[in-house]
Amino acid sequence: MDWRDEAAFRAQLDPAFAPKVDLWDRTFTTPFHVFRQRVKEIAQVSLSRVRGAACAPWDEIPLGALVIPIDDDDWLAPDAAEALGAELRNGAMGYHWISSHVQVPLSLRHRLALFKRWLFPWTPPFWTCSSNNYAFVKRADMGTQLLKHSASNRWFEQAPAGAVHRIERRLSVQNRTLASQTSLAWRRPSMTRGELVRKFREYRNLYSRPVAADLAWCRPYLVMMADLMSRLRLYGGR
Repeated sequence: MDWRDEAAFRAQLDPAFAPKVDLWDRTFTTPFHVFRQRVKEIAQVSLSRVRGAACAPWDEIPLGALVIPIDDDDWLAPDAAEALGAELRNGAMGYHWISSHVQVPLSLRHRLALFKRWLFPWTPPFWTCSSNNYAFVKRADMGTQLLKHSASNRWFEQAPAGAVHRIERRLSVQNRTLASQTSLAWRRPSMTRGELVRKFREYRNLYSRPVAADLAWCRPYLVMMADLMSRLRLYGGR
């Protein structure tokens, strides 16, 4: 998506999500599509620093290549491709690693689940494959369905022994911003201005929080996101 093209963005907008975009534009002085464009630019900086990898549409990826699906707001570690290359195994068709997020909890239930994971780190994640913590080898009999993490999750869980390999590292971060569809639409048909403003105030502090040592590579992108959030203004106030 070229977020700078507002007409193209509006043409592709899910009608169910459109009211939340309209709410955003009535609430903040920075339009939704302008904010998302800057988020994408920060993610592109991340991708440009991944050694030994290239961004390409599906049809241009050769058979046998290792594919890491990623959204246009998420980040990869600079050594993600090298780390995957070191883990390649005969017969393995899929790889996944520790899923990492920068986010404000979506609900009380989500907040409690995150707290449980913090208390008991061995708690298994709900998804094997989340937005960007997996890779697979492209084959001739494979369509684009594995680019969606829900389909990949089923494929990974049903794969025969030896076909899937887990890597005990954090090679990516899902940057679930204030403008992400999940943040704005999580199981809710509508959102009030008050709810959006409360989320906004939580997000203002999110990107200044410390990160784990094994996520130190993402600090430059956290700084960029903190700057973006500091410039996001409410109509009629800060």
